Amino acid sequence: MTATTIQIVRLAESLPDDFEALRQEASAESYRFVEGLREEWLAGHYDGGDERFVTFAAFHESELAGIGALTPDPYDPAPDLLRVRHVYVRPLHRGAGIGRVLAGALIQQGLDLAPRLSLRAADPRANAFWEANGFKPDTSGTRRSHLLTR
Repeated sequence: MTATTIQIVRLAESLPDDFEALRQEASAESYRFVEGLREEWLAGHYDGGDERFVTFAAFHESELAGIGALTPDPYDPAPDLLRVRHVYVRPLHRGAGIGRVLAGALIQQGLDLAPRLSLRAADPRANAFWEANGFKPDTSGTRRSHLLTR
């Protein structure tokens, strides 16, 4: 698979049609953070009122392959900090570069809006992924595992 087969879409009006299937796959893997994205979406956090709330969907051959978001960091109110959150790639699409392209879009958008990005990696595999994408381990912040500075 090449990067040209991956389409990143900034979501504005609704979650993708296949979001429920993606959410169920994440839940089956005990990743509850996708449900958190759904709850925040339904609560209106991503309705365009605050440019710091951004959701990207990754599509491969018109199929929803992954999702991720940027928000103000809910655990650290520093005005120069955004948090990469709710990043999930469906099992069938892992290892094909979709996560890397999605992460690149989130990082680029995030650093356009703030000089620092934080996140909490869910497991050792996620630690390695985010570190390969430029994040450094960081335990100084509340509930974060990694930090990236512009």
